[in-house]
Amino acid sequence: MRSMSIAKVFVFGLAVALAVTMPLGLSAASAKAMKHTMKLPPGACAIEKKAVNTGTVCSYQCNAVNWCAQQLCSNGALVQVLPCYGQFCAAKCAG
Repeated sequence: MRSMSIAKVFVFGLAVALAVTMPLGLSAASAKAMKHTMKLPPGACAIEKKAVNTGTVCSYQCNAVNWCAQQLCSNGALVQVLPCYGQFCAAKCAG
């Protein structure tokens, strides 16, 4: 029982460490450029020429061992949130 809680703390610590070190997938400049070329609903975010509604969490930058970064669309801005692993991830943002 104790080893399971230690494992959970380790996984959570690893997730936090990855969240701090992973770069944001899109730069502000590229997001602005996309907004000018496509019509977005109010509050939506542009991710690889795809509109994502505000309040949506999606995964991106998945690596070979199944860890992915996640981001939240919040009133037109992409905000990075904690990373996820495998089946616990939200749907992919694009592609």
